Amino acid sequence: MADYFLVLDGDAFEGRARPALAAAWRQRSFEPCRALCADLIPAAHLYAQRYHTGPDEPLLCRAAGALPFDRALWRTLVGEVLLFSALEIPEFQASADSLCCLLAPDRYRAEVTERERLAPIQQVHRGSRDLTFGAAVYRPDHAGYNNRADVARLAAYLAGVQPEAWTLHDLRELRGVTDDEERADELEFVREWFPALRELYERAGDRGQVIVFESIW
Repeated sequence: MADYFLVLDGDAFEGRARPALAAAWRQRSFEPCRALCADLIPAAHLYAQRYHTGPDEPLLCRAAGALPFDRALWRTLVGEVLLFSALEIPEFQASADSLCCLLAPDRYRAEVTERERLAPIQQVHRGSRDLTFGAAVYRPDHAGYNNRADVARLAAYLAGVQPEAWTLHDLRELRGVTDDEERADELEFVREWFPALRELYERAGDRGQVIVFESIW
């Protein structure tokens, strides 16, 4: 399983993509989002060339035409719209479990997964809210959303975190780590990658962007 942060333009997503996909679900027709899909075809082709995804045509190419509505296809289409409209898909090691153990040990200990109970560091990695399109919820157990207000709030939170204050003792409950040597390695690793996570949210906040989190397997 792979976890992805998809950074999207806030105005374009909230003002166009989200309403179009919500209308498609509500009307049981791809007609409301055909123009959106057509506009994303060049980005889809560029993505296919860059990552060598094979000869299969993306679904949004068919949705831009006369493809009949289907609920399962709608969910696939949402995933493609998110992917092909993403301004940035950063590649870094998020270390979500270790950061939760360090910054929200009570939630880590209790293995909290309910979105309304997530600590800020968990919201950073999983989203503060479900990703909805009108009445439809997109992959509720595997996708989450941070809107512009969430991004700004979490950027401020991350800016106040002090990695230099973390200790081996703070990782004593980290599952799968059995001795101080392993804890020291993990602590060094998390400190190395944390600035990239903080910079991602700071950059997105400054640019009025939104972030979708999605787990794909």
